[in-house]
Order: sequence, then structure tokens, then C-alpha cells
Amino acid sequence: MSTLRRLPSTTLYRRGPLSRSDGLSLTYRGASLRQGNSRARFRLHSTSTFDAPVKGLGGNFRVSTVFTALLVFGAGATALGLYQFYKSFTLWPKELRDDLRAGIKARNQGDLNLSERYLTRAYQTALTMPPSMLSPSAYLKLSGIASVLAEVSPERKAREVLEDVWNRGDGPLQGSSADDWASYTPADEERIRRVAVACKLAELSQERDEDEKWLVWAVEEVLKLAGAGLQKKPTDTDGSTDAQSQPAQVILAELKLPPWMSKDDLGAPLAALGNVYARKGKLDYAMPLYLQAISLLLPPGMQNVSIQDRCEAAQLMNNLSELIMRRPPTPEIRHQAEAWARKALDVIEGAGKMPLPRSGWFGYSEDTSARSTCDQVLGVVLFNIGMLREMDSDKKAARTLFEKSVQQCGKVGMDEGVLQAKEALRRVGRAQNETS
Repeated sequence: MSTLRRLPSTTLYRRGPLSRSDGLSLTYRGASLRQGNSRARFRLHSTSTFDAPVKGLGGNFRVSTVFTALLVFGAGATALGLYQFYKSFTLWPKELRDDLRAGIKARNQGDLNLSERYLTRAYQTALTMPPSMLSPSAYLKLSGIASVLAEVSPERKAREVLEDVWNRGDGPLQGSSADDWASYTPADEERIRRVAVACKLAELSQERDEDEKWLVWAVEEVLKLAGAGLQKKPTDTDGSTDAQSQPAQVILAELKLPPWMSKDDLGAPLAALGNVYARKGKLDYAMPLYLQAISLLLPPGMQNVSIQDRCEAAQLMNNLSELIMRRPPTPEIRHQAEAWARKALDVIEGAGKMPLPRSGWFGYSEDTSARSTCDQVLGVVLFNIGMLREMDSDKKAARTLFEKSVQQCGKVGMDEGVLQAKEALRRVGRAQNETS
């Protein structure tokens, strides 16, 4: 077992609501279908007087005047928001609007039981409708309701609802011709939604040890949609064939994706399945998946990569370093592991020099959350490089790295990281005293 720390590679599931064009922003807890948004967890781990004149506003405006202007602007912004909220529900059949509106309102107010009752009724009503009544993008709408219902439901019901909607996107049954879900053929964008549902089902099925099954299907499906093709693993000596299929030997980052597919659609299942194989010790399966996910997040030669993508690539690089160190720690293995850890550090430092994206109305404020993944990964990366330096008897460098890890982990509230880095400092100190 490696002595390095790793981080859960689940942050790729942060992007966008589950529902794309269905008119509702139906997100999961933490962030869309991101396997929870388990940020850094330690193990080496792989991975926010009134009439006085205001100067500098191009004139002698008074604060009361500014407040009045802000009040008018705020009222206009609120009216626009309410209009957009109302308009989103007009995209749905009138039979669903009241329940959807009440369910979303109850969810936003924190009353999950009431929200569940309304959304359950909306989902059951939608199932009685022919897909033509929900068109266009009927499956996007149906799965959108299912996703937000799963968000507010107990885990068992959430799994049942998502399995039900996943099954209904399986394509037309042979001989079906009526206008019902048994005869519905999902469009490509709707098949991507079905992949997202499978990824969420994997998260909900981890304790039942069924997450691999869902993620294997998700990876196979998304590769088909991306046009990468598949290559079955060899049959085992006992005649059985492992359920997993691996991508053909192509660099996924070089694929020209269709306009309805994003690199997140492609990369999220790869990273999630890699995480499952890493947890199960199947290193030969996990490493290629991590490498492909890294290449999607940080394509060679690409300059306009977002801070968040860079930080997530650094997280995967750190986890890859930890996987390498699960092998016998020969000098060559330690060199490879340190190279990936230092690459992660370089990426984090580069992201730290980039201007933060703007957020809020008219980009008024900086989005400091963009670097949150980097802030958490940094403490782990520093610790891991320190461990590798300690293995090579470079106690001085190891001490410096552990001290930086203590500071960084303390800064972001990673108490376990602080404790482990302090213990490493004591260990290095004892070793230095013995040799002095």
C-alpha cells in the first residue's frame, strides 16, 4: 500500500445542472452529477452619515442617491429573475407546472419532504403522458424531473427513481409503435443525459458494490457517442470475460467531439471509473483512465484552459502519483511518482498566476471558488513530494515541504492533513537528530 495521499477524483462532476435544455436547473447536492463533491480527504494520498458625498464616482453623488439607484436596479433584476423563473415552467405541459413549481419552491426553502411529495406526483404524471406531450427533448424533461426528485428523496428512493428513468431511455422495444416510452428513441444529447444518470447511480450504489457496473456502462456509452470505439479486454484463462471494456488506443483529447458533447461529458465517467479501480487496487485499469481524463482537462499545447480544469488535472496527477507508489518503491518508481507530483505542483502554481474569472452581475466580483480545488490539492501534493524526498534521504527538502503542507492544510481547514504533516515533521526531526 502506498504511503502517499490521494484525493477523491470526483470533482469532474461539477459542471452544469443535470437538466440542460429542459427549462429547469435541476442540480444534485454539491454540484450536478459530481459524485458528491467530495473535496480533499486525506489518506497519501491520492488526492466568502448617509448624506455624505461619495468621491470618485465621476461627480458628487450622495450615498442616498446611489442607494436609490441600486434599489431601482435591484427591483428590475428581481423582476427579470422572476420572469425567467416563470418562463422556465411554461416550457412544461400545464398538467405538470403546478407540482413542479411547488416542488422546486419547497426544495429551495429546505422543506425536502414537501418537495418530494410534489415532485413524486409530477414524475408519476409525466409517466402517464406520451413522449410527444413532453417534446421537444422528452427524455431530457423526464430525466430532469427524476434528477431533482432524487435530490430531495432518501437514498433508496433516489436510486429507484434514477434506475426507472435510466431504463426508459434504453430505446424502442422490438415491435413497439405506439406513442409511449417503450417506443421512444432518445436523441444523442439525451443519451448523454442517460450517461449522467448512470454516473449518479454509481455514486448511490457504491456501498452495494455496484458502482463499477454503472460506470463501465457509462464509459462504454460515452465512447460510442464520441466515436472513439471500444476494445474488449482479453478473455480470462477460465473462459470468463471481465465486464469492462477499454477505449481503443486513441488520445481522447484529439477527438473532434460533436457539438452536443463536452469534454466534461467524456471525462467525468473516465475519472470516476478510474477512481473505482484505484480503490479496488486494479492499477492497470485505473492508470489509463486517469491519463485520458488528464489529457481531456489539460490538452498538450492548449493555453486557454480554465483554472478549474487545471486544478482538477492537478488532482488527477496527484492521484496518479499515488497509484504509481503502490508498486514496489524502486528508485525508478519513486522518480516516476515524484515527476507526476511535481507536475501537479507546477499546474497548481500556474493556475495561481491566472486572473480569477468574474462572477455576479456584469462580472462585478472575482470568483474565488475557482481555485478551491487547487487550494485543497496543494497541501496533499506538498506532503507527497515531502514523503518522496524523505524516502530519498533528502531530509532538509522533506522538512521544508512538510512545513508548507502544514500551513496549506491549516489554511483550508484540512485538520487530518495538518496532523499527518506535523507527525512527518517530528519523524524527520528525530532522524536528523540521530545523524547529527
